Amino acid sequence: MTNEGAPSPIPSIKGILFDLDGTLLDTESLSDQAVLMAFGESLPKNISKIPWELKQQLLGLRGAEWAPIALKYGAEKWGVENAPSPAQIWKNWEDSLNSLCHQVEKCKGAQALVCALAEKNMPMAIATSSRYEGVKKKRTRHEDMFQHIQLIVAGDDPAVKNGKPAPDIYIEAARQLEVDPRECLVFEDALSGVRAGKAAGCFVVAIPDSRFTEEEKAVFRHEADLVLDDLSKFDGSKFGISLDLTEA
Repeated sequence: MTNEGAPSPIPSIKGILFDLDGTLLDTESLSDQAVLMAFGESLPKNISKIPWELKQQLLGLRGAEWAPIALKYGAEKWGVENAPSPAQIWKNWEDSLNSLCHQVEKCKGAQALVCALAEKNMPMAIATSSRYEGVKKKRTRHEDMFQHIQLIVAGDDPAVKNGKPAPDIYIEAARQLEVDPRECLVFEDALSGVRAGKAAGCFVVAIPDSRFTEEEKAVFRHEADLVLDDLSKFDGSKFGISLDLTEA
């Protein structure tokens, strides 16, 4: 006899690990503006937006990883010359994004989900590729949500040697939360983050950017445990969590 076709056992989730940008806070459009601003005078005047073919390469990466990709794209596709160095592009981007942080709004369903989990006394952490200084600025208008989240592990944490899709940041967040990664549920918008969560041994809910094609979203469905259009669609029954935001 085999268990083929038998339903998977329901997990026992004891901790929640959130990505930040594009998952809890809708920073992606502001991040796009900041990338362009980071090029400074080297950016041709006719370039006014980040194309999706570039954006999807940058999602979920730390600055040290996405800056060379953006610079290569700028040189090849936009004819950028005399661009800043990767380190300077990263710094320029952070400075520009920080100046725009007062405009950051929560992602749909984020507040409701965090508050509902807090009511159930579920331990929560944020695991973000952003640096601590950037997180500090982004959260200023959203303490009503952040107050429920016990800890934050940022991309510049000394314990995070490798950025997503490596599992380092989720392993460290689970460690600090004192929960086994195999009993954690990750929420992520980027494929690199989905892969990081799975590599850490976590269960993963993906909320991919709406600009992904159906073919691209199929990759998320193949790799994540659950794929949602937004956080307001979350039903925790699959993960043993008695919480259904769709009933709200």
